[in-house]
Amino acid sequence: MRKILIIALVGILLLGSQAIIGADNTTRKTENNRSLEWAIMVYLNGDNALSAAQGVILEEIRQVGSTSDVQITILIDQNQEDDTRLYYLVGTTLDQQTWETESNMDDADTIRDYVLKVKSDYPANHYELIISSNKGSGWQGICWDDHGDGIMITMPELLDALNQITNNGADKLDILGIETCMTGNTEVAYQIKNCVDIFMAYPECALLGDWPYTEAFNELIADPQMTASDYAITTVDYFVPQNLPQYDMITTMAATELSYLGDLGIQINDLAVEFMDNLDQYRDQITSALTSARIYALLWDIDYYIDFYDFLELLTINDPDVVNIKNNIMGIMDTAVIANKHLIDDPAHGLSIYFPRRTSDYNNSLRYDVLPSPYEETLFAIDTQWDEFLKTYLGLLGNQPPEIPNINGPEKGEPGIEYDFTIQSTDPEGQELYYYVEWDDGTNTNWIGPYASGEEIIVSHTWDEQNTYNIQVKAKDVMNAESDWGSLIIKIPKAKTLASSRIILIGKISYLEKNEEGDFRFLPVKTLEYTKIESQGRTLKLLDETFGEYPCCGYIQREYYKGIVTENFIAILWTF
Repeated sequence: MRKILIIALVGILLLGSQAIIGADNTTRKTENNRSLEWAIMVYLNGDNALSAAQGVILEEIRQVGSTSDVQITILIDQNQEDDTRLYYLVGTTLDQQTWETESNMDDADTIRDYVLKVKSDYPANHYELIISSNKGSGWQGICWDDHGDGIMITMPELLDALNQITNNGADKLDILGIETCMTGNTEVAYQIKNCVDIFMAYPECALLGDWPYTEAFNELIADPQMTASDYAITTVDYFVPQNLPQYDMITTMAATELSYLGDLGIQINDLAVEFMDNLDQYRDQITSALTSARIYALLWDIDYYIDFYDFLELLTINDPDVVNIKNNIMGIMDTAVIANKHLIDDPAHGLSIYFPRRTSDYNNSLRYDVLPSPYEETLFAIDTQWDEFLKTYLGLLGNQPPEIPNINGPEKGEPGIEYDFTIQSTDPEGQELYYYVEWDDGTNTNWIGPYASGEEIIVSHTWDEQNTYNIQVKAKDVMNAESDWGSLIIKIPKAKTLASSRIILIGKISYLEKNEEGDFRFLPVKTLEYTKIESQGRTLKLLDETFGEYPCCGYIQREYYKGIVTENFIAILWTF
């Protein structure tokens, strides 16, 4: 099994020496326009960090080659200007076709135009489209193009392109594979269900080179009469799952027959209604199952994609209606997921679902400041009440979040000293509140509380290093609705320490000697020493005769003292 790592690809040439560009720039069609068994369309978006990797994949696919039964085509864009290329494989020769020199691969119209051209040039009994890109985000979007418009293809845009490709589902694609993170997602599968028969994707992320292009294509060429289901199962079977703790990633791949997604959506809708109608009773069981369920995409520091089947297995609600719905959903998923490759101890069942556990994660974009298309615009959210349940569970529906907390306290301080701060917020419904404080030094309070709405609370903190710190605090109510952040700036300059190097000498002098520069030294009989060390207090000490230490030996330079010096008396602030 080939493995391609990003680091190893940096110095690899984009095309192997055997890749040949067709000189005549013409479309190769089958003899007498006889339909092919399969036309394969590979959409390699490399106008991003995957540029070199997509070049390597292109060469590997080229070495497989097309046959009279299986035609392979590739649209590839890398990270240089004017480097978009459309190739039809003639045997193992790359036959370059007429295509614009620079395409936006994050534009759904580019996918539409590519697929429609191939379908026109190569009538076939079966069509497979594989989309490969980086920065996968589940239902939030696919295909990142560094030279595009800065917005990935959203779910509504993807559906619009597929509707045009398939005549609104009348001529479905046999297989759609999406090789990018987190797209093995219930919401993505539901989005494309009317235009695609079988969907292949990763619920998790995976390494470059994990998608088994070569092995799957060779199997199809060896047996072009394979059904779409058999071919998808074969492809997934070649995937090799791995546990990669350095990336917080356990890879998995699945294939799903989308004809079952309509029934799945109906059952999930019924579950959402049951959850909402009985949330006070079921909240603890829902939260417990959510907390323990298999999480996907921890690599990206998110936890809102969970394995839906695993969540249901962990759900301990015993109400007969809920149990019946739960069993229906799991039964549909058992049938719909026709291939599921995972490690033996990984509870991955082929499809994730969106289930944020904090209000701040609802519609909180993984790739943008603001989502270009929110969750409510997915077909799944439109057709089911799962989004209404999520908002009810998170306290976003029928419940207002608390006011932005006020935080009051010192705006200046010193390292090593503990300071108190007063925090207060109110909840529109008068619910009890929790607070979360970020101290801007890598530490926080975690959620503390609950406290009564409007109650002032005091929190304390000590900073060890000088800096300017932005203290941030937010509140949430018992329904988990969170406020925006309140903030306070505190400056912690370097501590000013007046130690023994800066003292006050008051005393009677028995001997005084001056040099030409006006510096002096003396021998005291009695000396009163007053020392102030900030943050430690003051000391007053009566000294006896001092010999061998200050101030007997060596001259006290004029620049280091202020005060009065006579033949018999000294009263100075001495800094040395």
